[in-house]
Amino acid sequence: MTSNGIDTSSEQSIPLFQDKLRDSTSRYVDMTLITERPMEHRSTFTKKLGARIELRKQLLLRRKWLVDMMLSMAVVGIILMIVENELYYLNVAEKKTTVSMILKLFTTISTCLLLVAICLYYRTGAEIRMLDARVDDPLAVTSMSTWFSLIVELLVCAVHPIPGDIQVYMTTITGITDLVHMDGIFSVLMMFRLYLIGRFLVVHSPLLTDPSTQTISAVSHVKIDMFFVFKAAMADHPGQVIAFTMLSMYSVSVWAMRTCELYYTHLSQAHSLTQSMWLAAITFLTVGYGDLTPRTHCGRFISVVTGLMGLASTALLVAVVAKKIEQSRSDKYVYNYLSLIHLQCKRKNAAADVIKFSIKAFSAKKTHSQEPTHSHRINMRYLSWKLSNAIRSMRSTRAARQRVEEASVGLTD
Repeated sequence: MTSNGIDTSSEQSIPLFQDKLRDSTSRYVDMTLITERPMEHRSTFTKKLGARIELRKQLLLRRKWLVDMMLSMAVVGIILMIVENELYYLNVAEKKTTVSMILKLFTTISTCLLLVAICLYYRTGAEIRMLDARVDDPLAVTSMSTWFSLIVELLVCAVHPIPGDIQVYMTTITGITDLVHMDGIFSVLMMFRLYLIGRFLVVHSPLLTDPSTQTISAVSHVKIDMFFVFKAAMADHPGQVIAFTMLSMYSVSVWAMRTCELYYTHLSQAHSLTQSMWLAAITFLTVGYGDLTPRTHCGRFISVVTGLMGLASTALLVAVVAKKIEQSRSDKYVYNYLSLIHLQCKRKNAAADVIKFSIKAFSAKKTHSQEPTHSHRINMRYLSWKLSNAIRSMRSTRAARQRVEEASVGLTD
């Protein structure tokens, strides 16, 4: 039938849901478990396992080369800075002379190369993490702590004596305001670059270069870093590590103290080294006799840092000595075994004394009952006292043996 020209034979379908809700609910009724996505060009995903392993090896070699370059540039900058300072101490080259400007210029160039190497080092680390995680976005594998570490390293390594003569007004300990050079403070702060020695030891350590170690580290989620290598070195060679650490800290503190005192006081060149060594030694060993004190704010800062380094070194030394004097597993076995033998013999002797003095005390008591004389009474009391001591010794020996058996090394130790 038709009504008004409209075919009503076909029923009109009314949707159960609105069209705007169909898209949001279609994903719940779709039977496809894995959504199809268009193929994208991802070079990292298409590489085979051997190619990725080879690429990771190349990235590790590049990172090692960058660390070598970083340490080289840092050491070169420190050496140039020390040479320029020594020439200034000897009144050979003032701050605005050509020699001083050239040395500072090369120091600045080495610093710029160091900063570039640091940025490339972090970029290489991001590429290694991208390869391990199989992603192409470097931001996905770079955490906020990594960005913070990068900024801190750039700020620490960027400090150096700038070419020229930068002077500021500074108030001394005595309250006098004077115009002083900033190169002394910059020179002391440059020594913080020596933290790169730890990174150099890490990348050249067999714990990092061995492929099997890398595999075990990845599976066990243990990060092989500077602290891991330091703890491993402390476990293998504790004496050498402690000695090298203490000598390095002491040498740096002596040089920093001498630099501060020579730059901002009228201390003579001849006595600066010996006085700095003595002041750094009594501060490093936390003795502090008080015969020498720093005369500058920079020297006081170095004294505080030196004292903290001395406390850390002393704590490490105490831990190493305590570990050395501790009994080994074999020593504990032998000591416990000998102690048990000694206590067993002592207990047997005490038991024999109990039997012996019991018989003697009984005989003395019987004799005293028959002849109650003063000498028999004294003898009976003496034997009773000896019997009490023997019983007490046997009981104490048995308790001591139980304590040794409880404290002995078991199968789980």
